[in-house]
Amino acid sequence: MVDIDQSTVNALIEGEESAYAAVIDSLYQPVFRFSYRLCHDSASAEDITQETFLVVWQGIKSYKRRSRFSTWVFGIAYRQYLRIRNKRTTDPLPEEKSSSVNESDPCEQIQIADLQLRVQKALASLPDIYRYVVFLVYIQGFTYRETAYVLDLPIGTVKSRMNYAFNILRGELGGEEVMQYEMP
Repeated sequence: MVDIDQSTVNALIEGEESAYAAVIDSLYQPVFRFSYRLCHDSASAEDITQETFLVVWQGIKSYKRRSRFSTWVFGIAYRQYLRIRNKRTTDPLPEEKSSSVNESDPCEQIQIADLQLRVQKALASLPDIYRYVVFLVYIQGFTYRETAYVLDLPIGTVKSRMNYAFNILRGELGGEEVMQYEMP
């Protein structure tokens, strides 16, 4: 996970636009990917991302340095997602995507593509409270403590949700090792 150095954070607090540009350059794509994982819609993910950086700009003085700066930004993105989700009545399922696999062995391609599709469906079927934890830890690379901060949960709750999510995924995947391939 990319993080922003303290001098950039200090410059951002002082209102320097170049620092804001540096933050956007560093964190825009990770925040967009995270938002897309939550809402499964590129237009909504774009809205969430833009709103997130607007809140960062307007609320930088509320950053208390109790966590990494990027963790604080992802917490804002998550709250923006919840705000948008609460306005909607439905949460669409993720679109299926093709993935790049070793093109030299067609049998291996089929097996990997099948496993990826099964894992994607299993992840999509997880209740949100478990899916968010898996995404933050395994997709975004956050620690349990950072995930707890973003989701505003006790760290023990994050650990138990992760454990429960893996139990569900193992059950749905027939006991196969859940994390043995690169997740989408």
